[in-house]
Parts: sequence; structure tokens; C-alpha cells
Amino acid sequence: MTKAMLVTMFLLSLSLAAGAHADGVVYEAEKAEVNGANRIQWDLSASGQNAVGVFEHDADTVVFLVEAPEDGIYNLTFTCRGIGGGKTNLVFVDDQEAGSFSVSGVTYEDCVLAAVPLSKGTHSVAVVKSWGWIYLDCLTVSSTEGIPDSVFDVTADLINPSASKEAQELYSLLRSAYGNFILSGQVCDGGLKGTEFNAIHEVTGKYPAILGLDMMDYTPVRIDHGARSTAVERAIEFHQAGGIVTFCWHWSAPWDTIKEGKDANGNPNWWGGFYTANCTYDFTEALYGNNPAAKAVLDGDIAAIAAQLNRLGEAGVPVLWRPLHEASGGWFWWGARGAEAYKALWRYLYEQLTDVYHCNNLIWVWNGQSAEWYPGDDCVDIIGEDIYASAHSYGAQNGKFLELTGYSDENKIIALTENGVVFDVDKAFETNARWAWFCSWSGSFVVQGHWYSEAYTEKEILKKAYDSDYVITLDEMPALRESTGN
Repeated sequence: MTKAMLVTMFLLSLSLAAGAHADGVVYEAEKAEVNGANRIQWDLSASGQNAVGVFEHDADTVVFLVEAPEDGIYNLTFTCRGIGGGKTNLVFVDDQEAGSFSVSGVTYEDCVLAAVPLSKGTHSVAVVKSWGWIYLDCLTVSSTEGIPDSVFDVTADLINPSASKEAQELYSLLRSAYGNFILSGQVCDGGLKGTEFNAIHEVTGKYPAILGLDMMDYTPVRIDHGARSTAVERAIEFHQAGGIVTFCWHWSAPWDTIKEGKDANGNPNWWGGFYTANCTYDFTEALYGNNPAAKAVLDGDIAAIAAQLNRLGEAGVPVLWRPLHEASGGWFWWGARGAEAYKALWRYLYEQLTDVYHCNNLIWVWNGQSAEWYPGDDCVDIIGEDIYASAHSYGAQNGKFLELTGYSDENKIIALTENGVVFDVDKAFETNARWAWFCSWSGSFVVQGHWYSEAYTEKEILKKAYDSDYVITLDEMPALRESTGN
């Protein structure tokens, strides 16, 4: 039995059928605080023959008061069913977002938010609408061991046997730091002296250790529309300053598939040509060889990005390479044709960049956001997740961290590849959700104009993170490299 199967069995076995949980306390939804337009519904298939629905509006919540018998780590199991299919909704513990749970279908099932820290005493647990449209039967609270230390003992080798010396050294550094430190990161188009970096430095006196950039404006269709990028130059500059660079790629669809007109924000559709809503692109026509012209465009895009990645390789810059992100959400075209087509595209991109263009400076970071979309251990180095918690919610998303450890049959490094809110570092180490790094998204998540904004992360929490002995900032990279021999 594989490790992924064992983790899945562990999560599913945390609770049994509703009302029969041997190792937990069951709280019926109809006896909780029911708010907004939610209503108690008679339902013979529910444990108490009643359920609460339907979570249509933002004010439609259900709040349980639960009792923790002692300080510890607990699993919150929500027994529910979706209306019209799968749904995802949020959980707040004591008014702080603790994570989310997803129900897959229209029959009752147990959905686990794992590894939630609770101190001894009474706590509020609120189910809050994200997608909404569920019937909630009950909540079961059960104790658990949490995230084991063994997850930080990760595989020693990169997936590319021809990985460059620089990529191998960076991976070795990440392996050594993983579980002991969390690297700070920030997306910033302007690089080392960009707006977000300057704002963070103004608050903390420090710069992030990781710079997030995008290959978007190197895509041929965007260049044809006049887009230009200096991302490669910014990456080289940051590498020379001692930092680590990560690249995503908002890959614009081919011009002949872009819809005419403007999007809901008034921008021309080509500007957001990576969104499913703005194009009609079916990449399977190119990928499976049914359309030679489409295949030539696909390959041309890959060749253009390979040229930029090789510029970085020639400059000695290893890259945490994160293409085809957030696929399972379907809002990007590479996720619009289902999991199997997506996995085939990921493998094709890996083979092209590795075997054809010899981009050996890449460490492959996957964050498709769902286990069903995982393309396989042989083409993924690091597993990431993009999480945008509610403003001022500083939980470490430990339940999601534990879930990600089950995606692979071997231990992979787990990273928070995009975030809106910077989590409380103490909570991460308290629950063992020791993400390899965080990388805050840019713009309003960090700044308003040229100044730091507390809209998502208050200055106190940001400064706490950057001052923490457990968080690595740019000035601490030389010492980390020396201590790890990299």
C-alpha cells in the first residue's frame, strides 16, 4: 500500500458514519446557532433526521460551540452533502479562518479539516459560505496526533537527472532548511527595489529571501501586442544579491482563440488571455496531434519561454519553476479540459523543457490544487498550494499542509506558493505545518499605492514573521548557505 493511500485512509478513517464516531464528540447542526437565511431541513438520511442548508448568502452561517477536553490537535469532520455537485466552504475557529472542507457529491459524506489546534475549553466553530450550497448534518470533533516530524525527511534527488549544479545546490539548501526554517517570499514585478519589497523593508527593515516573478510577458502573443518584460533581468539581479527566484507563467492562449471585446473589468480579453472565460482554447487539439497548426503555436510558446529560462541558466540562476498553476479551479485554460488532459500537458511541458531545450536549472514546483490533478512523482520536485485566507486570519493552514503530504508516494517538500495573508509563524511551528516558504501575492495584498497596507496582514504580524528566528530573510541567506554547505 502506498504512502498516499495510507494518508487518504487516515483522513477518511478519522470519523465513521454520522452519529457513530467512536473517537469523537458529535454536534448536530440543527442544535447549533443557525444564521442568515439558513434553515433546518427535515432529512431522513441525516444523523438526527435534520440538516441545515443551504448557505446561499454570505450571512448564512452555522456556529457550533465545541468543548476541547485538553490542549491538543483535533480533527473537525463535517458530515454534509452538496447541492448540485461538489462544493467547498470555509471554517472559522474562534473567528479566525482555519481552513476549508470540500464535499464531492450529493450524498452525505465526511469531510475532514485535519490538525486544528485547540486549547482546553470552549471554542466556536463556524461554517461560512465560500461556494455555499450544502446541507450540513453534523460536526464531529476528535483528537489526533497531527503532522508527524517524518514528513520533513524528503527525497534527496531532483527529478531531472541532468539538473544543473546550481539547481542541485538550491534543492539541497531547501531540503536542509525544510522543517527547521520557513523562507520568506514576495511576488514583486520590480524585483529587489520594487514597490512591494520597499514597503516590506519599510516595516521590517528586511527583504524577503524569495522573489516571485512571471514569464507572462515573454509569451509570443503578448509580445505581439506590445508587452515587454524585464523579469529575467530582475531575477539575475536578485540572485546576485543572494536571493532565490521563483517563476510562474500566466500562459496566454493563442490569438485566434481569444474572444472579442473586453472582460468584466473593462480590459481587452487578450490582456487576460490565460483565463478560460476570455478564450475558446482547447489545448488538447494541439497536444494530441489533431491540429498541426495549433501544435506549432503550442510548441512555439514553449520554445519562447525555454529561451528565457536558459538565459537564467546561463547566468547561473536556479529557478523554482511553477507553471500551469491552480489548474483544478478551471479558471485558467490549462485546467478547463479536466484532470487527465492537464496531467498530459504538464508532462509534455516537462519533457519539452527538460529533454528538448535542456532547461536544467529548474526545480519543478506543482500546485494544481487537487490530488486528482497530481501528475506523478517522476515529474514533480515540490508540491505547493495557493491559499488566500480571509483578511487578518493568521492560521497556518495546517489541515491543508497535512492533506498535501498525501499527494505523493514519497515525501516531497511542501510550500505555500501563493498567499494573501502571512500566517502566524508560531502557529505554524505549534501545529508542525512548517511550510518550506510562503510567497505573498503582489498589489493590494501588500501595498496601497507605494505604502504598506494592513488590509490583509497587519504590520505587527508581518514584523513578527520577518523577525522570527524561524523565518529566513534575504540578509540571512549567506548564513543559511554556510550552515547547510550550499
